[in-house]
Amino acid sequence: MKRFCIQWDRWPRFVCDVHLARVAKFLRLLGFDTVYKNDISDDELIGRCRFGRIGITCDRRLQKRMPESIVILRCEDAEKQIRYLNEIFDLSAYAMPFRISLCCNKKVVSVKKEIFPQIPKETYRWLEGFWQCPKCKKIYWRGTHTKRMRQKISDLLGYQKKW
Repeated sequence: MKRFCIQWDRWPRFVCDVHLARVAKFLRLLGFDTVYKNDISDDELIGRCRFGRIGITCDRRLQKRMPESIVILRCEDAEKQIRYLNEIFDLSAYAMPFRISLCCNKKVVSVKKEIFPQIPKETYRWLEGFWQCPKCKKIYWRGTHTKRMRQKISDLLGYQKKW
């Protein structure tokens, strides 16, 4: 298995090319700082790699421009791609799920539910933990979907862990 020259201080940080929206979303779900824009240029992706991010692409020509910092993914299944990245970078050792906004890549912060009138009434009555993205203002909570998401994370990383 190829080793990469990237050194990260605490957690690996990623930048995904335009074809990897689902991979970026999965990485964010796992708690990784992941830049994704549907119009990122090859030069911008390489520039971000020069500042310590791990590039992820399906484009062989792009990967050849900076092979020590860019990973090439060959299959089209995002879940297989995440499993492959886990093999290379041991994502399971660094994963901190549910801490980053899936939309805009900012850390979510704990908030009081009283400030959100748009929360469904049933959810409002029984649930206490709420988080919000400071940038996009999206609200997150541990609802009934969380169990499925935790199982998906365990399947992707190959282990069972409590979050």
